[in-house]
Order: sequence, then structure tokens, then C-alpha cells
Amino acid sequence: MSKIKTNRSSARLAAVQALYQYSFGDKTLDEIARDFMSGNIGGELIEEDADSGTEHFVPVMTAEPTLFAGILSSFSENNEQINDMINASFTEEWPAERVELTLKAILQAGTAELLAYPQTPLAIIITEYIDIAKSFYSGAEVKVTNGILDRLAKILRQS
Repeated sequence: MSKIKTNRSSARLAAVQALYQYSFGDKTLDEIARDFMSGNIGGELIEEDADSGTEHFVPVMTAEPTLFAGILSSFSENNEQINDMINASFTEEWPAERVELTLKAILQAGTAELLAYPQTPLAIIITEYIDIAKSFYSGAEVKVTNGILDRLAKILRQS
């Protein structure tokens, strides 16, 4: 897994995990957020040993609750706009229908944070979500994350 550097990094990862879970439609975003904040879910990640190929659970730093809640709140308030912007960012070579739920959750959380926290430097937000993407993918998805968040950041920060 990628570097979880701070409790703000953990908050971003938790927001991605929460949005991923939300995509299944079993619970409301508020229910999922409560589960994360109470410690019922989250708080660890799966790390693979490159040599043996075995996986094990590794605890992560406690998520900063204000950032975690802010990202989810931003998504909740702007989900249609966020999803429309993300879907419009794909091309014929990489259509929106091809996007896995994990990548979609990364892009949703990143875009929600861009909307909610205009004072946070773009480079920090984009780098954090690239790091999250690297923890799940080793291919083009990382470049897609970078390209889409960079493009949306420029659009959102101009308005």
C-alpha cells in the first residue's frame, strides 16, 4: 500500500473507502460515515508482501474526522455535479463505463475535496489521491487519476 503519511492521508483513504462502499447502495452515506467514525469499519488496509505474495492487514493512522466528514459532506451535497464532471472527463479510448468502482471512488473523493477545500494547495490534494490510486493500481489508472483531478482542479479553481 502507498504511504499513509498523516491522519489527513488516512482521512482521504477512509473517504475513498466510504464512497466505494456507498456505491453498492446498501447504506446511506451517513450510516457509512458513522461506521467509520465509530471504528466499526476502516482503520486498516491490506498489504501484500512482494516476495511471498501473501496479504496481511496493517493498521493505519486514525483519520482526521473533520477532513473525512468534509469530503463526504461535499460529495453528498454535490454528487450529481461531481459524477457529471468525472464522467465527462473520460474519452472514447477510456469510457466512463470502463471505470472500476475503486477508481471512481478515488476520483469522487478527490473532486469533493477540491470543491470543499479551496484553500488546500492543488498539489497536495492531487498527490494524495495519486498515492491512493498507486496503492490499488500499477497501470494506467494512476495516470487517469492524475489527469482527471488535474483537469478538474483547474476548472474548479477558476470559478
